[in-house]
Amino acid sequence: MLRAIENYFLFKPAKAPQEWQDAPPGETVQDLFLETGQGKIHAWWVPPPEGNPARAVLYCHGNGGNLSFRFEGVRRWRDLLGLGVLIFDYPGYGKSQGKPSEAGCHASAEASFHWLRSQGFANQDLVFHGGSLGGAVATYLAAKFTPAALTLVAAFTSFKDMARNLFPWLPGTSLLKTRFDTLADISRVKSPVFIAHGTEDRLVPMEFGQKLFQAVTGEKLFHAMEGHNHHHSPGKEFYSLLKPFLKKAFSRANQPCPGVGIDEAGKMT
Repeated sequence: MLRAIENYFLFKPAKAPQEWQDAPPGETVQDLFLETGQGKIHAWWVPPPEGNPARAVLYCHGNGGNLSFRFEGVRRWRDLLGLGVLIFDYPGYGKSQGKPSEAGCHASAEASFHWLRSQGFANQDLVFHGGSLGGAVATYLAAKFTPAALTLVAAFTSFKDMARNLFPWLPGTSLLKTRFDTLADISRVKSPVFIAHGTEDRLVPMEFGQKLFQAVTGEKLFHAMEGHNHHHSPGKEFYSLLKPFLKKAFSRANQPCPGVGIDEAGKMT
C-alpha cells in the first residue's frame, strides 16, 4: 500500500502524444533520445544565444506534466541568462520509455549530464537547476558531479518529510522506500547554491527551503519569492538576482586550482 501511495503522490506524468505541446515555431530545438540503461529518455536541447559563452543549464523539472510544458522557463534561462538549456523527461513522462522511479530519475539526469559532457561542456560551464521534485534530482547530481552552480526552486528536504507534512495522520511514513533526500545530498555539494522559495507555498513550505539553505556549507544565496505559491513561475527579481550570482560562480569555477581536475566521467579529482 505504501509503495502505491508513494508512486501516486510522487509522479504525475503526462504522456505524448495525448498531452504534448510542440516547441513554438521558429525556435531552435534539438530532439534527443538518451540511453539510461533502463530504456531511452527524451530531452530537448536549446543552444545558447549566438555570441554567448558555451555554457548551459541542466534543467530538472517537477513531478507533473512533461518537458513540453516548460518551454517558457527554458526560454527565460536562454534569453535572460544567456545559457544553453538541456531539459529532459523522467521515465514514463512525455516521450520517455519506462516507468518513473527514484533510480530512473537519477539515471535520466546522469545520462543528460554525460550528453552535455560529450558535447564539450566542462563541469565548470554547467549549472544544475531543479524545481520541486527536480530539486532533489539536481541536488543528487550536483553532489556527484560538481557544476559551476546549483539552483533550486521550491525544493523539499526529503520525500519522507513531504509525506509527514501532507499526511500527518498516515502511519508508517518512516517505512517509505523512496528517498529523495535533498537535505542529506546538499550537505555534500561543493558548488555555490542559489535557493528560491515562495512565501505562500503550501505544498512545499518555505521552511523546507530554509532548512536546505542552512545545510549548504559553501557559498549560497536565498531568495524569498514574496506572494508566490508552489505553482508560480519565478519572476523578474529571481533572474535579476540569479544573473550576477551565476556570473560570479562561473568566474570562480573557471579559475585554475592547483592539484584539482575533472576526470573523463566528470568527477572532481
